[in-house]
Amino acid sequence: MAKLGIYLVADYPSGALFLDAVRACRDLGVDFLEVGFPFSDPVADGDVIERASHDVLKRETMDRIVEDFREARAIFDRPTYIMTYTNIVYSRGVVHFLERVGPVSGLILADLPLREMPRFEKEAKGLNLIRFLTPESRPADMEVALKGARDFIYFVSKRGTTGGRFELDAQTQEKIGRVRGRGVPVYLGFGIGEARAFSAATDVADGAVIGTRAVSELAAGIDRFRSFIASLR
Repeated sequence: MAKLGIYLVADYPSGALFLDAVRACRDLGVDFLEVGFPFSDPVADGDVIERASHDVLKRETMDRIVEDFREARAIFDRPTYIMTYTNIVYSRGVVHFLERVGPVSGLILADLPLREMPRFEKEAKGLNLIRFLTPESRPADMEVALKGARDFIYFVSKRGTTGGRFELDAQTQEKIGRVRGRGVPVYLGFGIGEARAFSAATDVADGAVIGTRAVSELAAGIDRFRSFIASLR
């Protein structure tokens, strides 16, 4: 069965609702979580996630975000990844950051080039960095990503930022096909916001991540969020 991943912004729309959403994902069979650590200049994120990040940064400290992430990790008994930006990790020191957040399945750094990943992994001895590929990735990029990938390859489905409509052009589908079935699963992200899009995404990939729509539904309340997650399969 195709894997379903849900992206949540840590402590959005509040610490309590964030943790309620983690429990809902656990109870409703979500396969893995991506927890976004807010950043002031989230270049890969669309308006919804950018506003959510800024909301959290205005009212929470990093200590509180880390504390609630650690609680979320204890609640959710499946793979949990931190998705953020390089400066959040690098400015604190890779090892120190990982010690501070505690056990994590891996890091997804939206602005870290493929060529820089081995240096980060070497510093952190065993750190699992998820590789991105995009519609612009060249064949050489695909081979580099495959060589270092562990859990999965995150394939960005479209040009631009998160949110919007889900559409795959023929060239992008062909590129996904080149890396799929070569040792690690391929999960699609960006623009996947409802059951039909999830089904279309997993026709060509091994799983998909839903972010912007999940964040929006949670902002409308936990009951709305639970109904949305239940509707996806």
